[in-house]
Amino acid sequence: MLDIDDFSLAVAGIYDASMNIERWSDTLAHFAKIFGGTAAQISVTASWRDIASLKRQDVAFVKIWGIPDDVLAQMMPRYIALTPTDPRMHMVNARYKATHCRELVSDEVLWASEIYKQVLNPYGVEYAMGITIPVDEEVVAILSVMRGPRVAPFTGDECADFSRFAPHVTRAISMYGAFRRCREELTSVKALLDGVPLGMLVVEDDELKVANRAARTMLDEGDAMRLQNGRLGGATRRADTDLRAAVHEALDGDDRAVGVTLPIDHAEPVRAVVRRLHPGSARMVGARSEAVALYVTDPRKPLETSEETLQRLFGLTPREALVLRTLVEGDDLQAVASRLGITIETVRSHVKHIMDTTGASRQAELVRMVLSSPAWVSGRGKSKPVGD
Repeated sequence: MLDIDDFSLAVAGIYDASMNIERWSDTLAHFAKIFGGTAAQISVTASWRDIASLKRQDVAFVKIWGIPDDVLAQMMPRYIALTPTDPRMHMVNARYKATHCRELVSDEVLWASEIYKQVLNPYGVEYAMGITIPVDEEVVAILSVMRGPRVAPFTGDECADFSRFAPHVTRAISMYGAFRRCREELTSVKALLDGVPLGMLVVEDDELKVANRAARTMLDEGDAMRLQNGRLGGATRRADTDLRAAVHEALDGDDRAVGVTLPIDHAEPVRAVVRRLHPGSARMVGARSEAVALYVTDPRKPLETSEETLQRLFGLTPREALVLRTLVEGDDLQAVASRLGITIETVRSHVKHIMDTTGASRQAELVRMVLSSPAWVSGRGKSKPVGD
């Protein structure tokens, strides 16, 4: 089960990297720490349909933590050239749902492959856990953590925890693309921020400049943070002191993330991660260069939609997850078709593929499978931010 502080810091790091992709290095380092890895990687490619025939020109960007740059320079050309022969490539077919290499490939098969002999073994990569995240029809992100030899392989429970980050990576990649396209369109950027399920705020000279919808809800509730005369503060004197100190430390420090806990009466505390914004990122959201971002996680609120939970649990597409959610809510096939504005034949096609994917033999079994899954039960269709 994920530690909530580790989870909060990792999610904050994902969204922080949406404003500046160089920050992915820190986020990947944290992923490696959480899951006992020696290296971690995020890559974004042009088309997930052609991932098995990946070429260098298809890669929009790649960030790798844990392998020195000079080693990467030698390793990557050979790795990309041998990718189509990698016996672990079936891992990329499990969309939104993390898998680990030994689920699909035995030691003997992997060890006999050229990619293992020429790349993985020489550079100390023995085990991998990855998740393939189709951001849209043309872009796919792959997030992975790697371990060296003489340690245990990844487990199914670790894959379940890793899968929880998929919707946040999807949003972060989309946000990064929008930020690049909309530097002068502040309204569009703010609207996109409103889709992020954790609180995101930008503070300049203690004055709140930007707060997304989740952050505004927290401010309205007022039990963790408050807004007084345009200035952001904690709800209690101690929280206010700690929050202001974290903001000033992030602004005056060495570009590291600063964590702060904001207590709430009779509830688990809210966690905030504070980090100085890159000057270009600050300008994107209408702030001056001397600004900080706060990423606030409230454990009382879900960080996934119902559809994202179903995608993660069963490896479904977004449309399949929407159909399944509607079925679970009690609609029959005709009602699902009417509600979603599609034909009943399309609904039947989606349901058949869902049943093939999940292994359910009947529709009633499929619905029971969802309703009895721990993540669905724990969040009434919206899973909690940490373990089941």
